Amino acid sequence: MEIITATETGSHKGALTKIVDAYCEAHARLTAQGVTSPSDWAPLGEYIDVSQFKRVGAYLEELNWKEYCQFLTDWAGGTRFEMTVFRITEAGRIVVQEIEERHYRGDEFIRKNVIALYVFSDENKIVHLDIYEQAKDSGRWIMEAAEAAMT
Repeated sequence: MEIITATETGSHKGALTKIVDAYCEAHARLTAQGVTSPSDWAPLGEYIDVSQFKRVGAYLEELNWKEYCQFLTDWAGGTRFEMTVFRITEAGRIVVQEIEERHYRGDEFIRKNVIALYVFSDENKIVHLDIYEQAKDSGRWIMEAAEAAMT
């Protein structure tokens, strides 16, 4: 077992937190532009080690980069997405982001509390992303996108 400690609290962002911020900004920009194909997510590859990447989602789905891009495409179609960051913790090669997500699709509105845990390679690329959430309703279309990406 690896034990990671963080002993400092401050207002400055660490190097890996800056990468997570840039990744999230690029993700939001692509979503807002409208995504129609998994290849539309290619610009995110700047932040990802696409050969090693693995995402474990809220439904325990495990996706590689190609599968994740398909999931994002299915999720993003018709979805307006917003988030508020509450806290970020950076320790070692890990960034933990505590956020509120808001998903809008047609008449549906979903609010979730989410912890996104990013693990970085020695080259400062994201190699692993875990999603933990609290929600009264996760959104059927989000679950369907996860299921479709795994088939």
